Amino acid sequence: MSFATNPIDHVRTYFEDSGGRAPAVLFYTGFADPLEVAKASGLARALTDEFRLVFADHRGQGRSDKPTDSDSYALAARVTDAVSVLDALNIKRAHFLGASWGARLGFALGDQAPDRLLSLVVCGNQPYAWDLGSRTAQAVAAAVAASRLDGMAGFVERFESALGFRFPEPDRTWILETNDPVALEAAWGSVRDEGPISQDLTAWRVPCLVCAGAADEMHDDAKRAAAEIPDATFVSLAGHSHISAFYEGDALLLPYILELFRRDGRHSG
Repeated sequence: MSFATNPIDHVRTYFEDSGGRAPAVLFYTGFADPLEVAKASGLARALTDEFRLVFADHRGQGRSDKPTDSDSYALAARVTDAVSVLDALNIKRAHFLGASWGARLGFALGDQAPDRLLSLVVCGNQPYAWDLGSRTAQAVAAAVAASRLDGMAGFVERFESALGFRFPEPDRTWILETNDPVALEAAWGSVRDEGPISQDLTAWRVPCLVCAGAADEMHDDAKRAAAEIPDATFVSLAGHSHISAFYEGDALLLPYILELFRRDGRHSG
């Protein structure tokens, strides 16, 4: 098992690396999703022949260390986790692909560590202050509350019922078996203090692909962010929600991702 250690607080991030000398793609999934979800995704399967894929578990999820205090989940710490993975693999710069919670991390990397990025693909989130009244945020809050009584089973069942969605197998089993509800509650508690990620998106110089399901409540803010970032493209996924955009939207996204990753012959160091 491979871990990268955050040099500031010594939290370990679990990662898996496909290896090789192809351009690297650092892949982070959503809240409570272990890296197995990313590895099994259609996007990962489509990219595997051309790119070196590095999958990482967020702190608090999967096989990564699971702090139980909300302060440990500040974005600056999570950015350092991602950079530590690249450092552990001696990768100077990589493409980044993040969905939902991973997209929020991606925006933070674009702001705090742009020199480590070749490009940035962020799907299903936005870089402004959280709207904790949104349907998805309320679903997570309800799931966290349910987990206090019924553990991860309560978390998953409440989240699914709140959004009218059921995680496909084996993803659902992975989520149930690899998470600690106390750590997830601490991670979710951190969002109250985040505020906006960037003070000036117009100063960014990272090539970006920003995407969101047309029915995702973060759609309009994601589109706004793409309009502010100088070298950004926005893709609206018709017929998709926050959840389904990642699980079912890969065929729509893939041509845009390949165009971005292949542009100008970018390669990792």
